[in-house]
Amino acid sequence: MFDFTEIGLSTRDKRVYEALLQNQQSSLRKIAEITSINRGSVYESIKQLVKVGLVGSIENGKRSYYIASDPAIVIELLKERQRKAKLAENSASLYISQLSKPKITSQVDIPFAAYYEDHEGIAAILRDVIATTKALDTKFYRVISTKRVRGYLYQNFPSFNRRRVQEQIKVNVIAVGSGGKVHDLSERKWLESNRQQGPNCYTLIYGNKTAFISIDESNYLTGIVIDNAGVTNLQKELFDHMWAILL
Repeated sequence: MFDFTEIGLSTRDKRVYEALLQNQQSSLRKIAEITSINRGSVYESIKQLVKVGLVGSIENGKRSYYIASDPAIVIELLKERQRKAKLAENSASLYISQLSKPKITSQVDIPFAAYYEDHEGIAAILRDVIATTKALDTKFYRVISTKRVRGYLYQNFPSFNRRRVQEQIKVNVIAVGSGGKVHDLSERKWLESNRQQGPNCYTLIYGNKTAFISIDESNYLTGIVIDNAGVTNLQKELFDHMWAILL
């Protein structure tokens, strides 16, 4: 069985993650009851899981609920840490294959959204872009890039574009304003902005998910990932329309 120490986490973190995987949108109290781990320790484990992108949070008023991300992200964490032990990667693949995909049940049909923050939270979104897109029949996603955000986007995942190219993932980028590099397996078009205060929302459209990443005046990054085909298909239509008319 795969050991979470291979990705820098503990056995307790693994118990909390597996409980969340089977009990999506759970509170700290509920996970503590399921695992028989005290709430303080559950909270510490969730902080670690959020940090590496295996857990996201949903805010409902003053209460927080937590959801487990796709276990395929475990592979991305292993590759990013550049571990040489091939046995650990094979073990992780086996561990993932034994887990069911996250199931989200709700009495209300609303788009599923998870919130991420700071550089490691954004790195978690980028890992999900690779994990989700490489599993598609067509390895391709779309980006609307803005100057302020892209200057900080890859701070905790500087090898992102190299990993993307290794996985043969293609991307079309609409860059708002000047700047930005053209990487392998990517096409880029530019959209001029005439607004006095330039846009600072970076959008990634991949699979059935749309991620919106923004930055505040102190350069603090936050991101929301919406996992909903209807929402994402609309974003794809808007993107493709802009792409077709830009030079």
